[in-house]
Amino acid sequence: MSDHGDMLGEHGLQHKGPWFYEGLVRVPLIISWPGKFQQGLRARGLVELTDLAPTLAELAGLPVGWTHGRSLLPILRGERDPQRHHEFVRCEFYNALAAPTPSFATMYRDERYKLVVNHDREDGQLFDLTADPGEAQNRWENADLRCRLLKRSFDASVVITDPGSPRVGRY
Repeated sequence: MSDHGDMLGEHGLQHKGPWFYEGLVRVPLIISWPGKFQQGLRARGLVELTDLAPTLAELAGLPVGWTHGRSLLPILRGERDPQRHHEFVRCEFYNALAAPTPSFATMYRDERYKLVVNHDREDGQLFDLTADPGEAQNRWENADLRCRLLKRSFDASVVITDPGSPRVGRY
């Protein structure tokens, strides 16, 4: 497994950074357990690194606790459609570059669209991955679509936020 890919010249870029092209965010995850998991399965559904903890906890018989990740075991055992896991995924980039200017960006991606918001700038990227799988045509200027996806991304950021300690009183 890996947490990101490398651009290797794709889109004119050499390394990772505050970009969310498929070459960086859609990286292979290989899981094998002969006799326990379906052999030769190729799943293309959207998964996140956060799915690994509940998968491993379930395998170990440990309580998962709160997480927005979802166990991959139903897919690995052939009990669920391997082409569908999450309706969307999100990625975040928080000032990881050693640059004079901070860089903050988030990505919201569903089966069809990818929205990249550069939080420190006025621009961003919006791709229709069905019509443009090479991510060559930025549709950021499509305000209606951008607004719908921004709302979905914002809603998702609230839902995946750690809720904190359990409430024990009325307030």
